[in-house]
Amino acid sequence: MFRFQLTTTLCYGPDSLKALDTLQGKRVLVVTDAFMATTELMNQVLAELRKAIVEVFDQVQPNPDVHAVTEGLRAFLAFEPDAIVALGGGSPIDTAKAVRKLALEQGHPLTAGLIVIPTTSGTGSEVTSFAVVTDPVTHAKLPLTSADMLPEMAILDPDAVRTAPPRLVADSGMDAVSHAIEAYVAVGHNDFSDALAEKALRIADTYLVRSYRSNADLKAREHQHTGATMAGIAFQNSGLGIVHGLSHAIGGSFKVAHGRLNGILLPHVIAFNAGDLGFGYGGISGVGRRYVTLARAVGLSASSDRNVVLALIDWIEQLRWTLDLPASITDAGVDAEEFRAAVPALAATALKDFCTSGNPVEVTEADLAGLLRRVV
Repeated sequence: MFRFQLTTTLCYGPDSLKALDTLQGKRVLVVTDAFMATTELMNQVLAELRKAIVEVFDQVQPNPDVHAVTEGLRAFLAFEPDAIVALGGGSPIDTAKAVRKLALEQGHPLTAGLIVIPTTSGTGSEVTSFAVVTDPVTHAKLPLTSADMLPEMAILDPDAVRTAPPRLVADSGMDAVSHAIEAYVAVGHNDFSDALAEKALRIADTYLVRSYRSNADLKAREHQHTGATMAGIAFQNSGLGIVHGLSHAIGGSFKVAHGRLNGILLPHVIAFNAGDLGFGYGGISGVGRRYVTLARAVGLSASSDRNVVLALIDWIEQLRWTLDLPASITDAGVDAEEFRAAVPALAATALKDFCTSGNPVEVTEADLAGLLRRVV
């Protein structure tokens, strides 16, 4: 028996911030970062919460670590909210989810739930039970998972992503693309996750570049926003793979944006999972045939299955180039020798990563080290 969960209520489209009206009379802790706290979007959120009792915790840091989550928990325990509203990208949302989980374990449930307002179109954190927290000692990224961290509501208002700069649109967009592709081939894939992953990839094919090129194209921004959430629902119910396992390991040691790392890794991982067809001429694998189906969903075709998978790889590389994203670790500003020296430790970390277990092909530490050396 399989299970597919649709737990989070989605409020999307123009004026969806009005969904915050449900918090009238409630004690609401808004979790965000210092920059977002000064924006017009924050003013809109506070206006919608004018009939609530509001406290703002705006000390979220990029790539939140254990200490940052502890500070958020202190704010929670001091204010004793009925609800949390997380406003921002993956860092505020992950911080809020971790705080909610820790508070629950200490006997402080959220009677009015966790509501998230994502300001990026990519992490999928608004509909998943995952959060990523950094170990302050080893700097490793620690994926956490618990059903208690699933938000009750996600508000996908296009106004929340209207002012996102092109660099952020590119990074988060490539993250969404990697979610869709990994979810489609992950060991837990199913008919429902397949449908959402396919649709998410089609949306990215149509709207991601448009969204990147102009923040005035609100139609593109709105659709890319909902598409990224579809990819999040897909991987919440199917799993991910070694793109994310490797990306978490690298991101814990080198300061490269997560979406950029995914874009660098994705073509190499597809080739590996499909039977290394990008580097040799063996027969295409069963996993490779799933990539073929996904490639055809975005209109790609070729003379053979192998060439269709290569076309998918080329599609990713062309998208990456159009979005001005790096093609290698060195292009991303990492010293090549420093990275090569770190490969054994990175491979060992990636092998233990929760996402690696979802990869459709079993991997060894040597496999992961080989992939890391290819991306230099």
